[in-house]
Amino acid sequence: MSEKSFLTALSSNALDEKLKELISGERELLTEIIIHICEVDARKMYLDFGYSSLFDYLTERMGYANGSAQRRIDAARLSRDVPEVINHIESGDINLSQISVMAQAIRQVPKGSKVSKEIKEQMVADLCEKTVAQSEILVSCALNIPIKELAKTKHQKDESIRLEVTFSKTQWEKLTKARDLLSHLIPDGSWDHIFEYMSEQVIQKKDKTSIKTLKPSKAKKVDATASVLDGNNDQDYKPMSARKTRAHIPLSIQRQVLNRDKCCQYHSKITHQKCGSSWKLTIDHIKPLWADGSNELENLRVLCAAHNNKVYHDQAGIRNV
Repeated sequence: MSEKSFLTALSSNALDEKLKELISGERELLTEIIIHICEVDARKMYLDFGYSSLFDYLTERMGYANGSAQRRIDAARLSRDVPEVINHIESGDINLSQISVMAQAIRQVPKGSKVSKEIKEQMVADLCEKTVAQSEILVSCALNIPIKELAKTKHQKDESIRLEVTFSKTQWEKLTKARDLLSHLIPDGSWDHIFEYMSEQVIQKKDKTSIKTLKPSKAKKVDATASVLDGNNDQDYKPMSARKTRAHIPLSIQRQVLNRDKCCQYHSKITHQKCGSSWKLTIDHIKPLWADGSNELENLRVLCAAHNNKVYHDQAGIRNV
C-alpha cells in the first residue's frame, strides 16, 4: 500500500496524532541540526572548507535558503549564551522566527552597549508561547529600541529588484537633504537615480580597481589606506626590516593584484572550494615576509578578511612549532 493510500485510510483522529508525532520528531531533528551548526561555528570550520562565513557555508554547501540559514545561525549563537533555548525549541515553546526577532533586535543595540547573558535569558523566558508579533513588542521593550522592519528584496521578471527598507527619522532627513543637493544633477529626484549616483561615487572613491591615475596631491591620502587593504596581520612577530618592506607595497601593484584576482583566492585543501568572496578584501603575501617573501606581484594575492585572519593564525602556528 502506498503512503498516500495509507493516509487516506486513517481516521481524522489518527491522522492528527500521526502529524503531531512527525512534527515532534521534526523539532527534535531541528535541535540536533542547531547543535551541529553551533559546533561548526565554534571551530570556524567553514573557513577550512573554503567559505568566508557560516552563512555562505550553510547556503552554498548545505543548500539552505537564505532566511532558513540565518534563522538557524541566530538560534545556534543564542544557544551559546542561553543553552536552555534548545529545549524550548524542541518543546515548541519558541520557534526560530521568534529567535530571529530577538537576534535582529540585539544587533540594533548601539555599539559600545552589550546585552548581558541575564537579559538574554529573561527575554527567552518571556518569549515562550508568544506569537511573533508579541515577541517583537516584548523584545523592543526589553532592549528599549523601536520595532524595525528588515529590508526586503524581491527579484522581478524583468530582472529588476524591488527593495523595501525602513529608515529612521534622522536617516530620512539625511537622504532627503542629499536629494535636494543633487537636484541640479538629477532634476526628477527619483530615488533609484539618487541611489545609483551615490553608489557610483562610492565605487569611484573606494574601489581600487577603478582607480587609473592619481594626482600627486591625493597620492599620500590613498597610501594611508594601503595598510588597511594590505591585510597581513603578522606585525606582532616579524622583524622590523620586514615591517618596513611590507608597509610600502606600491599602489600600482595593489591595483594589479585586485584587478587580477577580483575576489578571495583561498582554496580549501579539504573540499578544493575557492572562497570567491568580495567582502572586506585584503592583500596577502603568499610567502610571508618573515619567511623572506617579497612584495612582488607573484607573491601577492587577494583574501577576504576572514581567510586572511585564518592564514595568519595557521602561519603563526607553524612558525611557533
